[in-house]
Amino acid sequence: SLTVLKMDLSWMRKRVSKNQQSLIDKMQSRSELVDMTIGTVKRIITDLRPGLLDDLGLEAAVEWQVEEFEKRTGTKCKARLEIEERILDPERSTAIFRILQETLTNILRHSNATEISISLTERDGQVVLVTSDDGKGITKKQISNPRSFGLMGIQERAHAFGGDMEIVGVRGKGTTVTVSIPIERT
Repeated sequence: SLTVLKMDLSWMRKRVSKNQQSLIDKMQSRSELVDMTIGTVKRIITDLRPGLLDDLGLEAAVEWQVEEFEKRTGTKCKARLEIEERILDPERSTAIFRILQETLTNILRHSNATEISISLTERDGQVVLVTSDDGKGITKKQISNPRSFGLMGIQERAHAFGGDMEIVGVRGKGTTVTVSIPIERT
Protein backbone atom coordinates (compact mmCIF):
# COMPACT_ATOMS: atom_id res chain seq x y z
CA SER A 1 0.00 0.00 0.00
CA LEU A 2 1.00 3.65 -0.21
CA THR A 3 1.95 3.83 3.46
CA VAL A 4 4.28 0.85 3.09
CA LEU A 5 5.82 2.47 0.01
CA LYS A 6 6.46 5.65 2.00
CA MET A 7 8.06 3.65 4.82
CA ASP A 8 10.27 1.79 2.33
CA LEU A 9 11.42 5.06 0.75
CA SER A 10 12.29 6.42 4.17
CA TRP A 11 14.19 3.23 5.05
CA MET A 12 16.14 3.36 1.77
CA ARG A 13 16.92 7.06 2.14
CA LYS A 14 18.54 6.40 5.51
CA ARG A 15 20.80 3.76 3.97
CA VAL A 16 22.03 5.75 0.98
CA SER A 17 25.41 7.37 1.48
CA LYS A 18 25.42 11.15 1.82
CA ASN A 19 27.52 11.59 -1.32
CA GLN A 20 24.61 10.33 -3.46
CA GLN A 21 22.60 13.53 -3.17
CA SER A 22 20.78 13.10 -6.49
CA LEU A 23 19.45 9.72 -5.33
CA ILE A 24 18.45 11.18 -1.95
CA ASP A 25 16.65 14.03 -3.71
CA LYS A 26 14.85 11.59 -6.01
CA MET A 27 13.66 9.49 -3.04
CA GLN A 28 12.50 12.63 -1.24
CA SER A 29 10.60 13.69 -4.34
CA ARG A 30 8.92 10.27 -4.58
CA SER A 31 8.06 10.37 -0.87
CA GLU A 32 6.34 13.73 -1.38
CA LEU A 33 4.46 12.29 -4.37
CA VAL A 34 3.27 9.39 -2.20
CA ASP A 35 2.06 11.91 0.42
CA MET A 36 0.12 13.79 -2.25
CA THR A 37 -1.40 10.55 -3.54
CA ILE A 38 -2.45 9.52 -0.03
CA GLY A 39 -4.12 12.92 0.39
CA THR A 40 -5.91 12.57 -2.94
CA VAL A 41 -7.17 9.08 -2.09
CA LYS A 42 -8.48 10.31 1.27
CA ARG A 43 -10.26 13.22 -0.42
CA ILE A 44 -11.85 10.91 -3.02
CA ILE A 45 -13.06 8.51 -0.34
CA THR A 46 -14.49 11.38 1.69
CA ASP A 47 -16.14 12.86 -1.40
CA LEU A 48 -17.80 9.55 -2.24
CA ARG A 49 -19.37 9.17 1.17
CA PRO A 50 -18.37 11.67 3.80
CA GLY A 51 -18.64 10.58 7.41
CA LEU A 52 -20.87 13.61 7.86
CA LEU A 53 -23.61 11.77 5.99
CA ASP A 54 -23.65 9.01 8.58
CA ASP A 55 -22.78 11.14 11.61
CA LEU A 56 -24.75 14.35 11.09
CA GLY A 57 -27.13 13.63 8.23
CA LEU A 58 -27.86 14.76 4.70
CA GLU A 59 -28.25 18.46 5.41
CA ALA A 60 -24.80 18.75 7.03
CA ALA A 61 -23.22 16.67 4.25
CA VAL A 62 -24.79 18.87 1.56
CA GLU A 63 -23.62 22.03 3.35
CA TRP A 64 -20.10 20.58 3.54
CA GLN A 65 -20.12 19.53 -0.14
CA VAL A 66 -21.31 22.96 -1.26
CA GLU A 67 -18.63 24.73 0.83
CA GLU A 68 -15.91 22.40 -0.47
CA PHE A 69 -17.02 22.91 -4.06
CA GLU A 70 -17.05 26.68 -3.61
CA LYS A 71 -13.56 26.66 -2.06
CA ARG A 72 -12.12 24.35 -4.71
CA THR A 73 -13.64 26.05 -7.75
CA GLY A 74 -14.28 29.65 -6.75
CA THR A 75 -17.85 29.29 -8.03
CA LYS A 76 -20.31 31.15 -5.81
CA CYS A 77 -22.89 28.78 -4.28
CA LYS A 78 -26.13 29.38 -2.38
CA ALA A 79 -27.89 26.53 -0.63
CA ARG A 80 -31.41 26.47 0.80
CA LEU A 81 -31.91 23.30 2.80
CA GLU A 82 -35.32 22.68 4.30
CA ILE A 83 -35.69 19.01 5.02
CA GLU A 84 -36.39 16.93 8.09
CA GLU A 85 -33.55 14.45 8.51
CA ARG A 86 -35.71 11.69 9.98
CA ILE A 87 -37.82 11.33 6.84
CA LEU A 88 -35.04 9.75 4.76
CA ASP A 89 -33.49 6.32 4.95
CA PRO A 90 -29.69 6.07 4.52
CA GLU A 91 -29.94 4.76 0.95
CA ARG A 92 -32.00 7.74 -0.22
CA SER A 93 -29.69 10.15 1.61
CA THR A 94 -26.70 8.62 -0.16
CA ALA A 95 -28.45 8.76 -3.55
CA ILE A 96 -29.36 12.43 -3.12
CA PHE A 97 -25.84 13.27 -1.97
CA ARG A 98 -24.27 11.52 -4.97
CA ILE A 99 -26.74 13.15 -7.34
CA LEU A 100 -25.67 16.53 -5.96
CA GLN A 101 -22.00 15.61 -6.42
CA GLU A 102 -22.55 14.56 -10.03
CA THR A 103 -24.60 17.66 -10.77
CA LEU A 104 -21.85 19.90 -9.39
CA THR A 105 -19.24 17.98 -11.39
CA ASN A 106 -21.27 18.49 -14.58
CA ILE A 107 -21.63 22.19 -13.85
CA LEU A 108 -17.88 22.50 -13.34
CA ARG A 109 -17.02 20.56 -16.51
CA HIS A 110 -19.55 21.96 -18.93
CA SER A 111 -21.37 25.12 -17.90
CA ASN A 112 -18.85 27.91 -17.25
CA ALA A 113 -21.14 29.01 -14.41
CA THR A 114 -20.18 31.71 -11.93
CA GLU A 115 -23.10 31.10 -9.55
CA ILE A 116 -25.00 28.01 -8.43
CA SER A 117 -28.20 27.78 -6.43
CA ILE A 118 -29.11 24.56 -4.60
CA SER A 119 -32.42 23.80 -2.95
CA LEU A 120 -33.27 20.65 -0.99
CA THR A 121 -36.87 20.48 0.19
CA GLU A 122 -39.72 18.13 0.97
CA ARG A 123 -42.79 18.56 -1.23
CA ASP A 124 -45.83 16.32 -1.66
CA GLY A 125 -44.17 13.22 -0.22
CA GLN A 126 -41.02 13.75 -2.26
CA VAL A 127 -37.53 14.99 -1.53
CA VAL A 128 -36.76 17.56 -4.21
CA LEU A 129 -33.22 18.62 -5.12
CA VAL A 130 -33.04 21.60 -7.47
CA THR A 131 -29.66 22.76 -8.75
CA SER A 132 -29.52 25.84 -10.99
CA ASP A 133 -26.53 27.57 -12.55
CA ASP A 134 -25.96 30.72 -14.58
CA GLY A 135 -23.79 28.98 -17.16
CA LYS A 136 -24.12 28.57 -20.89
CA GLY A 137 -27.19 26.31 -20.70
CA ILE A 138 -27.41 22.68 -21.73
CA THR A 139 -28.99 21.85 -25.10
CA LYS A 140 -31.59 19.17 -25.82
CA LYS A 141 -28.97 17.40 -27.93
CA GLN A 142 -26.57 17.30 -24.97
CA ILE A 143 -29.33 16.03 -22.67
CA SER A 144 -30.18 13.15 -25.01
CA ASN A 145 -26.55 12.25 -25.80
CA PRO A 146 -26.06 8.54 -24.93
CA ARG A 147 -22.51 9.41 -23.83
CA SER A 148 -23.77 11.74 -21.08
CA PHE A 149 -22.79 9.26 -18.39
CA GLY A 150 -23.15 11.79 -15.57
CA LEU A 151 -26.74 12.57 -16.53
CA MET A 152 -27.50 8.88 -16.98
CA GLY A 153 -26.10 8.18 -13.51
CA ILE A 154 -28.28 10.88 -11.98
CA GLN A 155 -31.36 9.53 -13.74
CA GLU A 156 -30.60 5.93 -12.76
CA ARG A 157 -30.14 6.89 -9.10
CA ALA A 158 -33.45 8.75 -9.08
CA HIS A 159 -35.28 5.94 -10.90
CA ALA A 160 -33.90 3.35 -8.46
CA PHE A 161 -36.15 4.93 -5.82
CA GLY A 162 -39.12 5.58 -8.10
CA GLY A 163 -38.01 9.16 -8.64
CA ASP A 164 -37.58 11.41 -11.62
CA MET A 165 -35.16 13.91 -13.12
CA GLU A 166 -35.91 16.96 -15.24
CA ILE A 167 -33.31 19.13 -16.96
CA VAL A 168 -34.07 22.53 -18.44
CA GLY A 169 -31.37 24.51 -20.22
CA VAL A 170 -31.68 28.02 -21.59
CA ARG A 171 -28.88 29.02 -23.95
CA GLY A 172 -26.73 31.69 -22.34
CA LYS A 173 -28.82 31.71 -19.14
CA GLY A 174 -28.02 28.42 -17.44
CA THR A 175 -29.35 25.02 -16.54
CA THR A 176 -31.69 23.71 -13.86
CA VAL A 177 -31.64 20.08 -12.79
CA THR A 178 -34.60 18.95 -10.68
CA VAL A 179 -34.55 15.54 -9.05
CA SER A 180 -37.54 14.21 -7.09
CA ILE A 181 -37.37 11.05 -5.02
CA PRO A 182 -40.36 9.67 -3.07
CA ILE A 183 -39.94 9.53 0.67
CA GLU A 184 -40.30 6.07 2.10
CA ARG A 185 -41.56 6.50 5.62
CA THR A 186 -40.38 3.85 8.03
